[in-house]
Amino acid sequence: MIEQTGPVPTAHVDDRQSTAELTDALTEIHGGSYEFAVERWETRTVLEPRQHEVAYHVVIEAEDGSVPVAPGDPVRGRPPEGPYERTDGSFARATESHEMAVWPGDVIAVRPGDDPVELTGAGTYFEVRTERTPYPAPRFCFLRHVRDEAGGCAEYENAFRREVLPPVLSDGDGDARGVNRINQHTLDMRHDREPAPVQHCHAPVAVGDGRRVDHTETAIILDRSTYDRPPVEASNPHVRIFRRPHEDASDWVDIPVEPGSIVVTPATETDVYGHCFRNAFAALIAVPGFTAPLTELGADRHREGETHRKYHQ
Repeated sequence: MIEQTGPVPTAHVDDRQSTAELTDALTEIHGGSYEFAVERWETRTVLEPRQHEVAYHVVIEAEDGSVPVAPGDPVRGRPPEGPYERTDGSFARATESHEMAVWPGDVIAVRPGDDPVELTGAGTYFEVRTERTPYPAPRFCFLRHVRDEAGGCAEYENAFRREVLPPVLSDGDGDARGVNRINQHTLDMRHDREPAPVQHCHAPVAVGDGRRVDHTETAIILDRSTYDRPPVEASNPHVRIFRRPHEDASDWVDIPVEPGSIVVTPATETDVYGHCFRNAFAALIAVPGFTAPLTELGADRHREGETHRKYHQ
């Protein structure tokens, strides 16, 4: 179920030792400005706000899970019918109190000054805590109602690619992160469609004054059937990790995955790994965001400075 590949952290939600090692590795990579955890909730769990921090909870598994939505709560992925009014872009605001079911891939954000969020039912979530910035994090993101935007590694016709926490690109002040500290989107990356997913790697992210911060992408494998996605015939889902992408793109290892698997691809000053998701349906969490320079392996060209929407997974 779990395969270790050098410094590439891998885990499964059913193995608490592996998830603890994975979150410890992420904390070591990103330093004290982030906290990571994989947590299980049962029956009733209250997500409390903290001063100066935003906590993002990416749902991995959910069994009859639900959350109360209050008037004024900002929502991304509003239902086609319900007590919501559209605000900016793809955001909406609740106009009445009601309950919403929680599905795998949904995100709950708890910000300073927010009321606590009460989760009912049972399930597992991946938590990222980081500093508050002007990033417009909605309180709830309901993946099933976020629109598809084909591109990157899900560019085929009728692709499932949904930006749950979309990037806000830098305004050119030298800090490529902009206001992002975390982004997330979910994709159905499959090799039975054209074009197939792209093998690539990223670099650390420039933050000005010659400094760079480490970049990671954490892939959480979800169950395709939850979203009625067709299965991939005669193919085992896996993540292909390139251990020396700049030196030898043929030096790779395949990590088998299943729903509940978690795989981290790091890009630090000392270790840059590449990846390609092969027949995996996954929520991809980028820290500090989908703003890292991308090198397409085998293409012999560097796409630094291009936008996430056109080139990123």
